[in-house]
Amino acid sequence: MKIYTLDDLQYKNLKLIQSKNGYRSSEDSLILLNTIIKNIGKNFPGSAFEFGTGSGIISILLAAKIQKIKITAIEVQNSLFKIAQKNIQKNNLLSKINLLEMDGRKIKTNFPNKKFDIAFSNPPYFPIGRGRLSPNLERRNARHEILCNMNDVLSGFEFLLKKSGLGFMIYPSFRWKEFDKKMRRENQSFVLNKYYFFKNLRKKLPENLSNPHLRSNLFVAKFMRI
Repeated sequence: MKIYTLDDLQYKNLKLIQSKNGYRSSEDSLILLNTIIKNIGKNFPGSAFEFGTGSGIISILLAAKIQKIKITAIEVQNSLFKIAQKNIQKNNLLSKINLLEMDGRKIKTNFPNKKFDIAFSNPPYFPIGRGRLSPNLERRNARHEILCNMNDVLSGFEFLLKKSGLGFMIYPSFRWKEFDKKMRRENQSFVLNKYYFFKNLRKKLPENLSNPHLRSNLFVAKFMRI
């Protein structure tokens, strides 16, 4: 029997249902959310796409804080899709968030080209072979690149974003060089705007490292479709 928690999002009485033992959102989601809002502003009137919504926390808070935004969110794991569905309904955001149960690798067969003004993702962090695989299937698929990888998300964004549309992705710092290489050398569809580096409060890092991406646990990349 699955056990769920009901967590207070500390904004306008929004609540979030989450599995107690399955995948749960973390401060990473709030870091990505706040970076997006910082860049698009609270008067943003456009369309947004979320690749892998999990419990729906980012889309829910984005829809609640930005009055005119319209969001399409996808989730491939059925258990998480059902939780996100409940959360969107419970928080009265059905008119602002269109949730689809869908494999992100099939975006090109399910959406028209150049449809969205922004796209964002808190994707699986670990390539296969790195990090401990969780015995919990939901956590394992959310944390490791089993159902999608970095290239899949970027390919989806490349197809979905309008010209000059913005993409936002968050990753741990050990993937910074890999991501930066894709932005600067391999991918000709995007121009990199900025990196934001963050320290995860749960981990302590030495202060004397020279490079910002080494002093940080996480980074958010902001890039533009050209």
